[in-house]
Amino acid sequence: MLRYPRIPGPRVEVGEIIPGLYQRSLLTTSVFIVAMSSSESDGGVALIDGGWRISSGRLLNFLRRQGYGPDAVRRLIATHYHLDHVGGMAGLQRATDADVGAFHLDVSYLRQEPDYPMPNPAQQWWLRALLAPLVRAMRPPAIGRVEPLRDGDALPLLNGARVVHTPGHTPGSISLHFPDDGILIVGDALQRRGNRLTLPSRYFTDDMDTARQSILKMTELDFDTICFSHFVPMRRGSRAALRSLAEYVG
Repeated sequence: MLRYPRIPGPRVEVGEIIPGLYQRSLLTTSVFIVAMSSSESDGGVALIDGGWRISSGRLLNFLRRQGYGPDAVRRLIATHYHLDHVGGMAGLQRATDADVGAFHLDVSYLRQEPDYPMPNPAQQWWLRALLAPLVRAMRPPAIGRVEPLRDGDALPLLNGARVVHTPGHTPGSISLHFPDDGILIVGDALQRRGNRLTLPSRYFTDDMDTARQSILKMTELDFDTICFSHFVPMRRGSRAALRSLAEYVG
């Protein structure tokens, strides 16, 4: 009998992680709301990921309740092109007029260029067939303006952020490192099981060998807290947990 994978969702309704960084759950995933750096900020924020296609209105309503109108959103950043992360991006861009930033390997998918249809994220044939109706229904609209990001790019968020290319889950997956704030946002490049870190989901990861190399790369970064799209942040012992995982998969 086929065993169906559990598609993880946020464990709790996550709130403020540190001042200026907030995690909001949306159905099976979540979005990070982050303050712009002091050099650019006039009270504006950036959104990291955009949730499902049907989530943009819910997210905008939440932002309004926090005192942020659509014009307060300065940037939209995609960690990778999966439907639960970029489905709401087109709607958010229309409402906010903010540019979308994505790793350069993902740009053609987000623009829905003719040779780059949004792929079904499942890796097994039976799961692709099972999810096909959902993929058709939730396929994101094309995003008009997409800024290509590259490994090491600086972003004016909080006290400064860097793009870290962490492929494997998808070829263009990125993490965001905030060295002065002690934060590493990994999207779906890692999973959390209690106090353990694990590899990304084998059901939705394009290249697990490459994902292992990305885990080794992340051990070179300095941080105190790891933030995930589908789990609560890991605050205590996060670097030690990542080193243990790297030793296991290395």
